[in-house]
Amino acid sequence: MNPVASAKSNRPRHSKRNCILSALLVFMLIVAFFQIYIVHSQISFTDGYGTPTNVNKGGTTKEKRDRGIKLHNTESNQVASSSHYTDVIVYLAQFGKFHTSYGLQRDANKESITGLSKLNKSLELLYTNYVNEFPSCDVLIFYDTEHGPDNETMILLSRSRPQVQFRELKGEWWSLPHGLKPKDRFKWNRPAFSIGYRHMIRWFAILIWPYLANEGYTHVMRMDDDSYLHSRMVYNIFDYMRQNNKRYGFRMPVLEEAVGVGYDVIVDSFLEMHPNATSKELVHIFMQERYVGFYNNWFIADVSFFLTPPVSSLLELIDLTDIIYTQRTGDLVIHSTAVRLFLHPKQIQYFRDFTYEHMTLCRKDKCGPWIRNGCPQNGGIARGIGAHTDEEWMSFSNDVISRFSGKSCDGSLMNGIDFIGAEDIRYCSKIHSRCRPYIELLLGIDNATSTIA
Repeated sequence: MNPVASAKSNRPRHSKRNCILSALLVFMLIVAFFQIYIVHSQISFTDGYGTPTNVNKGGTTKEKRDRGIKLHNTESNQVASSSHYTDVIVYLAQFGKFHTSYGLQRDANKESITGLSKLNKSLELLYTNYVNEFPSCDVLIFYDTEHGPDNETMILLSRSRPQVQFRELKGEWWSLPHGLKPKDRFKWNRPAFSIGYRHMIRWFAILIWPYLANEGYTHVMRMDDDSYLHSRMVYNIFDYMRQNNKRYGFRMPVLEEAVGVGYDVIVDSFLEMHPNATSKELVHIFMQERYVGFYNNWFIADVSFFLTPPVSSLLELIDLTDIIYTQRTGDLVIHSTAVRLFLHPKQIQYFRDFTYEHMTLCRKDKCGPWIRNGCPQNGGIARGIGAHTDEEWMSFSNDVISRFSGKSCDGSLMNGIDFIGAEDIRYCSKIHSRCRPYIELLLGIDNATSTIA
């Protein structure tokens, strides 16, 4: 073939591709500048740690979906707490056969499962491995009106579990922000995720803190309905947090780059406007690898941390941009940003002494080149240090692997001495992973790249 002729024949194709790339770049720049405009025009702060004093262009603060009161609300919630406990374990559950974002739910063997069956299993393991020994806490099961439990279900789940209470989320706790409409969702990023899923993100990222504080709770532990404790917690984990000055704890680290268009601009603009909001050292560490985060389907936290400026100010700003809805920016991302920017590593606890499972399976024909239907897509099972002998772990892992027998999951099912599951969580344990420097810093390993003492 004549190379000159070949080159000429390719020119229109390259030209078209370049035009598309140029148009995409222009679009991204417009979005970025729009986000900067939001940051600078919607909120003014009293000082570097202040709370919003006014919301411009779009009505009064109250008309702006009562946004300004969310993180500082002192009024009572719809249901007063009937407990004197200050510690709480929370679930947000769906009780139907169909998940609002994942559809019909099936296990690895394609057997139908329901939200109720998952939640009941999670509660059984939670009580066996923690609450029965340390009962001084409430267990709140939140639900939305459309996917709530019937009376028979509530009786079943609370039987022999006096800590369990059910709470319906509605009104300001479970509604679209002011200015957004249901029909808008077709224009949002990742439209397969429902409005309800985005409500869930906003609940765990923004709204849960004032709700719990108003009811007198000081510390919270989150569980998902498919979160499973496979070994005992041998101490009161809430007391551990208080006694050791820990304000946030997690079980699995993860690298999450899908933060949504404009999110980094929001965070960077906040830091630029408020240079004294946190230390230069914490900003430096964050910027070294900003996408290291915490797989927050399980976490434990000091509620007041998220209600105190500058953290509450950053959360309010994120909420005002509607990026949770328009870009599906996740609560994992928002938690990780706030915790990493505003907490000293010594105040963050990487729990590794109990075995924990949260594993999401691929629901489509394929979820990437190596992830097939019914195979692990996200998460997995992290082995607790000292929780099992090697023989026990081998037996346990063989049982887990058997769930996927007959499937081509070799490319997506990682099986090792301390983890079984998807690559996204496994990646952070690798020696040369991008997570490694920050994880070593949290664990106090000497060679961690940090200037923090």
